Amino acid sequence: MKNKVLFGQIIMLIVLLIGFKSPTVKAEERDTSSDFVIENGVLKKYTGSEKVVIIPDGVKEIGGGEFMANNGLNYNSTITEVVIPDSVTTIGIAAFYMSSSLAEIIIPEGVTIIGPSAFGSCSSLAEINIPKSVTKIDNSAFMFCENLSKLNIPESVTNIGGNAFLGTPWLDSKRADAESGLVIVNNILIDARNAKEEVIVPEGVIRLADSGMSFSPITKVTLPKTLTEIGKGAFSACVNLNEVQMKDNVEIIGDYAFEDCDSLEVLQLPKKLKKLGSLGLKSKVLKKLKTLEIPASVEIISKEILDSYSYDDTGMLLLYENSPVYKYIKDNNLKDVRYKVIGKDGKVKDKTYMVVKVKKGDTLWRISHKYLGKGTRFKEIMKLNNLSKTTIHVGQKLKVPLQ
Repeated sequence: MKNKVLFGQIIMLIVLLIGFKSPTVKAEERDTSSDFVIENGVLKKYTGSEKVVIIPDGVKEIGGGEFMANNGLNYNSTITEVVIPDSVTTIGIAAFYMSSSLAEIIIPEGVTIIGPSAFGSCSSLAEINIPKSVTKIDNSAFMFCENLSKLNIPESVTNIGGNAFLGTPWLDSKRADAESGLVIVNNILIDARNAKEEVIVPEGVIRLADSGMSFSPITKVTLPKTLTEIGKGAFSACVNLNEVQMKDNVEIIGDYAFEDCDSLEVLQLPKKLKKLGSLGLKSKVLKKLKTLEIPASVEIISKEILDSYSYDDTGMLLLYENSPVYKYIKDNNLKDVRYKVIGKDGKVKDKTYMVVKVKKGDTLWRISHKYLGKGTRFKEIMKLNNLSKTTIHVGQKLKVPLQ
C-alpha cells in the first residue's frame, strides 16, 4: 500500500513539472526604454548593453552633443546592429563614432544630414546605403571605416564635407579608377591625393570639398567655369602648388584654403567673389605675391587677411574705391592695413598719401600714432618727406601714407 501511495506522489510530481511554465521573457519583450537618454527628441546617450539596439520612435536626432563627446551610441564595442526609426532626420555629431562592432545599420528615408564623424572609425561597417533624402554628408562622416567598401551615394547629396571617406576601401577604389587622380562625386571634388603635377579640374565640378585637394602633389591647378565654391582647407598642405587659375564664377573661398602652400606665387581672385576666408598664407608667401587684389564684389572678408597685410614687409592689398572692403577699413579706422586704391578707371591711384599741417604740440610720433595707428611708423613719414631729423615745426606740411 505504501508503495502505491509513493508511486502516486511521484506521478503527481511529474505532472506538475510538465505543466509548469517558465517565467522567462523573450528578449524582444524586454522594456529597454530606460536605456535611452532622450531630450526634446534628441537621443543624447544609450546606456544599455544590447547587441541589437532598437531606437525608440519619436527620436528626431541621434547624438547632438559636443564634437567627439561621449554621446549618442558612440564609443561602444558591443553594438552590432541598430534599427533607426522613420522619425529620425539627423544623425548628429559623432553619433556612432568608434562603435567598433557595428556591422549593420539601415538609414531610413527622411534622414537629411549625416553629421561630422557620425560613423567615424566604425571598423566593422562594410556596407551602407545612403537614402535619397540625404543632402549633406559632413566632415569625416565615415573616416577610417577601414572595411567600408560598398557605399551608395544618391544624387540628392549636394554637400560632402572634408575627408568624409578618408581611410575607406571605397575611396581607395575610387582613387584607383580615376585616371586624372581626381575623385569627383555628384560634381563635388572630394579627393586629389593621386593627382598629377598640373591639373585641370573638369567642367561640371561646382565645389571643392573641404580639404578636397589637400596633401596633393600638384604644382598648378586650373579651375572650371562651373566652380562656385572652394571649401575650407581645400588646398591645405599642397606644398608644391605654385599657381592657381580661377574663373570668375567662384563666389566663396573658405578659411585656410591655401594653408601651408609655401610655393604659391600666382593667385588671382575671381571677380564675382563674395566671401573670402582667411586663406592661411604665411608672410613669406605674401611677400612673393607682393599684391593681392580684392575684387569689388567681396562683401565678407576674414579679419586675418587684413591683419596679415598690416606689416611693412608682407605685401600690399589692392582695393577698389568705394567697395565694401574699402568702406569697412575706412569705417572701422583700420589704419594699420597696407593697401592701394584702384579707381573707377581701373588704374591704381598714384597718390598714396595725405597732406597734414603740423599743429602746436605735434611730433612725428604723435602724427604717426594719429594717422597710421602706431607711433612707431614715424620713420615712414620721414622717408616720404625726405627728413633726416625728427625735428618739425608748426605750419609745416607733411605727407602721411594713406595706409
